[in-house]
Amino acid sequence: MKKIRYAVVGNGWRAMFFVRAALNLPEIFELTGVLCRSEEKARAFAEKNGVKAFWDLDKMLETKPDFVVSCLTKAAMPAATMELLRRGVPVLSETPLATDEKTLREMRDLQRQTGTPLDMAEQYFLYPNHQARRALIEKGIVGDVHNVWMSMMHDYHGISMLRAYLGEESGDVTIRARKLTTPIVHTGGRPGLVAGGEIENEYRVLAQFDFGGGRVGLHDFAGSQYHSAIRTNHLRILGTRGEIFDDEVRWVMEDGRPAKAKLVYHHDEITGTLRAIDFDGERVYTNPFRWDVAMTEDDIAVCTVMVRFAGALAGGEKHYPYAFRDSYMSIVLTELANRDASATVDVLEWN
Repeated sequence: MKKIRYAVVGNGWRAMFFVRAALNLPEIFELTGVLCRSEEKARAFAEKNGVKAFWDLDKMLETKPDFVVSCLTKAAMPAATMELLRRGVPVLSETPLATDEKTLREMRDLQRQTGTPLDMAEQYFLYPNHQARRALIEKGIVGDVHNVWMSMMHDYHGISMLRAYLGEESGDVTIRARKLTTPIVHTGGRPGLVAGGEIENEYRVLAQFDFGGGRVGLHDFAGSQYHSAIRTNHLRILGTRGEIFDDEVRWVMEDGRPAKAKLVYHHDEITGTLRAIDFDGERVYTNPFRWDVAMTEDDIAVCTVMVRFAGALAGGEKHYPYAFRDSYMSIVLTELANRDASATVDVLEWN
C-alpha cells in the first residue's frame, strides 16, 4: 500500500493530531514536514517531536507531499489555504474554511478557478461512537429519523452532525437562534482540571434547524462543555420506531414488543484504544487501524479523514462535500444567535 504523504501548516494543539497520525501509524502515513512561524520554533518543534519542520513554505513543498493540512488559527487559516490553492497544492483545511461570508466566497471562487482540490477536515461524523449510531439508523432499528437534539459540539461541527443523523438538506433551511449568558464555576480547560475556580460567564447557543420534510435539528451547546467537570455532552435521536439517547437505544421489535439495549465499547487492555463497538450482540463498528498504540476517538477520526481525502485525490468519492455549506451555515448561525433572530437560507448555493 502506498503511503499517504502530507505536510502540515501550523504547529498548535490541533496540528498535533495530524502529527500523531504519522507517529502512531507510520505504515500508513508519512509526514513530510511541519511549517512553523520561525526558525527557532521549527528547530524546537523538530527536536521535540522527531519530525521535519520548516519555517519556509517553499522549502516544505519541496518534500512533495500529496496534500497539505492547513491548521492555523481561524483568522490566519483562510489566507494560508488560498495561497496553497494558488500554488496548485491540494489542501485539507481544518474547520471552518472561513468565518465571514466575503472570505468564504473568495475562497470558493478561487477553488473553482484553479481547480485545486480543497476539502475540510470535518471529523466528528467519523468518530467511532457516531459511526456506530449511524449504522443502527441505516439498519432501520429506530425507523425514519425526524428529530435530533444535540448538545455535544459547537457551530459547524454541530451542523455537520445534525445532517449526519437527519440526512441532507433538500433546499432552504430555516434557522432560529439565540445566545444565553449564564454563570458557571471554572473547573479547568485543555491543560486539565483545577480546584477553587472563579465564577465566569458561560455562553450557550440554542438553535433550531428546519431541514424540511418534517426533519428538525436542535443545537444546544456551550464551549465550557469541552473541558468542564460540571458540564456533560448528550445526544437524542428520535425516529418513528425508537430513539437513541447517548448510548442507549429503545425500539419496537418486529413482533411489536418494546426493547432496549446499549452500545458496548471494547478497548485494548494496555493502550486503552477503542477496538470495536457492539450492539445487541452484533458488531456495528470496528477500528480500521491498529490498537497497540494509544489513540483517542478523535485520533481515529482524524486518521480516517486523511485516508478519505487521499482516496478522493486518487479518484474516489469526495471526503466531505459540505465544507462550504457548513462554514456558511455557521456564519449565519453566529449572526442570528447574536441578534436572537431567525432566517431562511439557500444552503444548496454552497454545494
